[in-house]
Amino acid sequence: MLKLGLLGHGFVRWTGGQDFLRLVTASLAATGVPLELHALLPEPRRRFHERGWAGALWRSGRKWLGHPLPAPPSPAGEPLERLFSGHGVDVQVHRIEAGHAAIARASQRLGLQALLPADSALKPVVRVPWVGYIYDFQHRHLPQYFTADESASRDRRFRSTLSRAPSVIVNARDVAADIERYCPGHAARVFPLPFGAAPAAHWFALDSSATRSRYGIAGAYFIISSQFWQHKDHLTAFRAYAEMAKDHPGLTLVCTGSTEDHRDPAYFPGLLQSLASLGISERVRILGLIPKDDQISLLKDAVAVIQPTRFEGGPGGGAVYDAVALGVRSILSDIPVNLEIAEEGVSYFPTGDAASLADRMRAALATPYVRPSAQRLVESGQKRRSLCGSTLLESIEFARRQQRLRA
Repeated sequence: MLKLGLLGHGFVRWTGGQDFLRLVTASLAATGVPLELHALLPEPRRRFHERGWAGALWRSGRKWLGHPLPAPPSPAGEPLERLFSGHGVDVQVHRIEAGHAAIARASQRLGLQALLPADSALKPVVRVPWVGYIYDFQHRHLPQYFTADESASRDRRFRSTLSRAPSVIVNARDVAADIERYCPGHAARVFPLPFGAAPAAHWFALDSSATRSRYGIAGAYFIISSQFWQHKDHLTAFRAYAEMAKDHPGLTLVCTGSTEDHRDPAYFPGLLQSLASLGISERVRILGLIPKDDQISLLKDAVAVIQPTRFEGGPGGGAVYDAVALGVRSILSDIPVNLEIAEEGVSYFPTGDAASLADRMRAALATPYVRPSAQRLVESGQKRRSLCGSTLLESIEFARRQQRLRA
């Protein structure tokens, strides 16, 4: 039985990373190959005011001066153990210290035979074969959203991974093409993962009516589930919705996702001003970051998911994975990575073209659509995940074989 370590480093503190760990776990399970899986989750480093006697003294001083203490770090959503449950395979979860030495110790103690996914190059102290992961080259395609130092740091990080990892997984053929374009002559073998959308078993039992009632959403609605970052291009969707909303008085646009963009704190307030200028502030429901199950419940009852993004590292982003998994229609921008999706219920519009998007939304409203049965959705998802899992196993075996050759 193959013993694998699933690395949470770089993934567990953001929702997209958590979804990727779910995908890796479920896809490996779907292969049917006997596996022993261990999740290695780094404990966050304690901040100065949380450490020992020095931290206690610092906190006392702040209180005496009447200064507030920093808020505790916010949790990354649901309990992390849940990321690895419900996939048809037992995953043993281990909390370890941050750092490569801790990964090396845990790997030796547990007898692991390979590690994945590593979002940066692992140091030589880690002697177990490992599979690297490169998310995307957004800094090359949209350099205006990055400082020169951030772009240079990304380039160094990716080149290091490609020079030291025997195998590297990516979420799309488009990312693999970017690796050849921006990092030619690398040593690693790159494995693009097949589109692996599949429903979680409990999603079918979620009560969408109760969730809608709790959030005060009535009538027909479209949904966008993306962070409010500039490249997600919510404004195109807002303009499209404003164009058709006057003819559909009961129609709502629901938005979920974090409203913070650290690269431009003024971006979200600017979007709110745009909603007011378009006259649709009262009809666009911005819910912010909500629990995953609530997001899925709302997605299930939507007319369609809208994904107006100008850049993604994987086909459609997480929301479209979930929509395809549940047989919900999706309307996507026609960027190259999105066009890799060849699934029923997916349509496209020219990126940034609000009028074309409005036309697709009108068509979705006017066209009856019968979603596939739960059984068919489960079967289709299992096939996708099995193909994805087979690619993951191929990348693992390649890394192990290369390490044996180097020994």
